[in-house]
Amino acid sequence: MVILMMGVVENSTRRGRPSGRAKVWREAGLRLHDLSFLRAVVQGLAPAVAAQRYLPELVADARVVSAYLRRAVQVAGDILNGVGEQTAALAVTGITRSQVQSTDCESARAAQSKVDVPSLDEFAEEIGAEDFSEREILELYQERYGDQVAAAPATPPASQAVSADAVLRALGIVQSRGVVLPKPTDPCRLWFSEGLNRRLREQGIEQLQALVAFINRHGRHWYRHVAGVGQDRARRLAEWLVQHEPYLELKIAPRCRWDIERSELARTGPAGLLPASGMAQFEPGGGFSLRGSGANAAGAADDTQAIKAWLDTLSFKSPHTRTAYARDAQRLLYWAHERSKSLSTLTVSDAADHARFLVDPPAHWLCALPTRRQDDDWRPMRGALSDASAARALAAIGHLYGFLVETGYLVANPFSRIHRASSRGKGPQIDTTRSFRASQLQMLVEVVQAMSAGPSRRRARALLMLMGSTGVRIGELGGTWGDVIATTVDLEEGGQARDGHCIRVLGKGGKERMLPLQPSVLQALQEHLDDRKALEKQGLLPTCEPERTPLISVVAKPVGPDLANAAGGLSAAGIHRVIKALCERAAKNCEDPRVAAEFREASAHWMRHTFAHAVLRASGGDLPVTQQLLGHASLSTTGIYLKADMGQRFRAVLAMPLMFDRERQDPR
Repeated sequence: MVILMMGVVENSTRRGRPSGRAKVWREAGLRLHDLSFLRAVVQGLAPAVAAQRYLPELVADARVVSAYLRRAVQVAGDILNGVGEQTAALAVTGITRSQVQSTDCESARAAQSKVDVPSLDEFAEEIGAEDFSEREILELYQERYGDQVAAAPATPPASQAVSADAVLRALGIVQSRGVVLPKPTDPCRLWFSEGLNRRLREQGIEQLQALVAFINRHGRHWYRHVAGVGQDRARRLAEWLVQHEPYLELKIAPRCRWDIERSELARTGPAGLLPASGMAQFEPGGGFSLRGSGANAAGAADDTQAIKAWLDTLSFKSPHTRTAYARDAQRLLYWAHERSKSLSTLTVSDAADHARFLVDPPAHWLCALPTRRQDDDWRPMRGALSDASAARALAAIGHLYGFLVETGYLVANPFSRIHRASSRGKGPQIDTTRSFRASQLQMLVEVVQAMSAGPSRRRARALLMLMGSTGVRIGELGGTWGDVIATTVDLEEGGQARDGHCIRVLGKGGKERMLPLQPSVLQALQEHLDDRKALEKQGLLPTCEPERTPLISVVAKPVGPDLANAAGGLSAAGIHRVIKALCERAAKNCEDPRVAAEFREASAHWMRHTFAHAVLRASGGDLPVTQQLLGHASLSTTGIYLKADMGQRFRAVLAMPLMFDRERQDPR
């Protein structure tokens, strides 16, 4: 692909064209995609179709494309004339000129008869091209044959056209002499329109390499993070970057490409590691093995069956625990496979090596960008584990090997003495400082209010209000409207009973708790439900019975299974993305770099900590009530919020009397 540099967008007020229509120009010089565009036109493709296929973002009517084509022809002719290739310049000008005229007149005339008009290079040879400049030849040609050319068919017969081979050879000369190739450090303004550049700059994207990194980070739907860039333009920009990979020396991740079907992404996985879809089935061929010689309670004949039996024992744990344990075991299998070993052949020395590996993995295990397992650039880890994460991973592996020994599948546990000290220490530890201040909450409210009116804004509002007033964990938001229960309560002793609503959530350990809902929160959830019903009527979401309707749903066409369930309920990952997106917008609107950094670090769980601090202040430090609302198993865990309230600490210290009264100090 090859492109003109489009740098300025102006408004044309020329008679006959509506005021405000975008007119795209480019700076001097041809781009590589420009030549692809010209070659396609030479080979018979309609200019408008060629523009859609080869230009990265030009979406305009036939007249805008014609202007673009004329400019490309002029620059190509200037390049050829500049290197002494006048004949080639005439060939390029002749063939593309006929195409431009056809495009301009396409909607105003119909071909009725053939006209005997010589081609431009035939005319130049007839009058003697060496005696005239290119402009003079064109003026003479137009003066003599202009009326006949205007009445000619839209697509000239081959006998009347300049040889396509001659034009293609001329374009080959242009490519070798005067084409500008993209570089990773090129500013985006050299390649895209000012309107697009303005939107990219709002996201901090100044260079082509930054655009590639942004797309790879956010995936195929990166355009949702850039206002004013739709799906069609995003697809064409990604395709343009893919076709220029040899010059940019940067690759668009397969999951971000529109020219690769999802079915084609099912690959065997990273080199040197296991296939992404399977467990390790590498079995020892003899020698050392901890495999028991007799029958085992797991009923396993190999490592794969043994692991599946272990995973079955985790069915009573929370989904997050099961996912974490399975991920730790899968990582161990990849690591063992890379060393040509299996679970049965790992020794104590191997176990110690694995513990060191977790906090210092080699580079080929890491992937800095989020990827799917189906992608060929997927890697098992995003970075080294923290001490706490490594300690938890080793605990999960110890649980696995303990099961294998208890069931008689293995005769010993090489991980029994392998532990990492967690930096968190003993006892319940919660970083309660990771919460929003009142000013930050107000900024999030302003971010939501600044969103375009519609389902997305109403859902964001309902989500923030629900999390901020109940303190629910992100994993507890998968409930339905059947969990919203009407109730009657006495707000004061001896007072009049009052109707209200609660939401039932299922917390850690399968413990159920009831959380009061403020009327305004219930109203916000109802407005989100109305948007959900509208999608059901359009057939975009399945129709659910009221008690089975998800409390928080998707607000557009169905998304991937990792972001929504079959009923269209937003998953924990989807809710996380919504909150992170709001925090990112707040960070961009924040002038204080320290506060902006806090927003970028924030997550949905910060809302829970924020609620805990707020409810303690509102209840006068009532720990039992706060414990029940948060669903803590131990009152000591809830008490951490009292201990960690830095505001209370400051107020207490500032209220203390000074050790020295400056007014009474001796000035000596």
